[in-house]
Amino acid sequence: MATRLVISPKRRFEIPARLDEATLAAAVARRLASPEALPAGFAAPPPVVWVDGADEVLVHLPDVRVALRDRLIAVSVDLECDQTGRETLVMPFAVGGARDPAGLIAATESLPRGDGLLVGRWGRIVQDAVWAALLGVIGDYATRLNKLPFGFTAGDGVLSLRAAKPAELMQLKTAVRALVPTPPRGPSR
Repeated sequence: MATRLVISPKRRFEIPARLDEATLAAAVARRLASPEALPAGFAAPPPVVWVDGADEVLVHLPDVRVALRDRLIAVSVDLECDQTGRETLVMPFAVGGARDPAGLIAATESLPRGDGLLVGRWGRIVQDAVWAALLGVIGDYATRLNKLPFGFTAGDGVLSLRAAKPAELMQLKTAVRALVPTPPRGPSR
C-alpha cells in the first residue's frame, strides 16, 4: 500500500518511497505551479495561467490526474483558452516495472493526446513540464535520504521510487560494464 505525503517542519512535502495515484497527482500538480501560487499545507494549488510569448493558457492544477498501470504512468492535465474552452491533454509515459526496472528512462509519444489546437501550441511545453515534475518527485525523495535518484517503477496503482548512495551507483555502473561485451575492433582504414 502506498503512503501519503508528509509535510516537514520546513513546510515541504516529504515524498514516500511508494505513491498512489492521488498522491502522485498532487505532487505533480504542486510542481506545475509557481512557488508563490502554492497554498500552505496539503491544499491543492489553484488554477494558474501559463504565459508563453503573447499566448496564455489556464492550467487547472486541482484536476491533474494520474493513472498507474504495469510499466505505465498516464498523466492528464486540463487546459483552457479562449479558442478551445477547457480540454484535457493526456501524456502516457512507459517506464520500468517491478521485474524490469529502467532507471530514470521513459518512452512517450511525440505529443500529448488531446485537442489539436492546444496540443499544437502547448503540448510540448506541458509534456516537458510533466516529465520535469515526475523527475522532481524522485529528486525530492532522494534528497530527503541524502542519496541520488536511481529510478522508478510503475505497477497497478503504485509508483515505487528508488534512490542509491553514490558508491552504490558506481558499483552498479561497474557491474553493468562488465556484462556488456566489448565490440570487436576491425582493421583500421
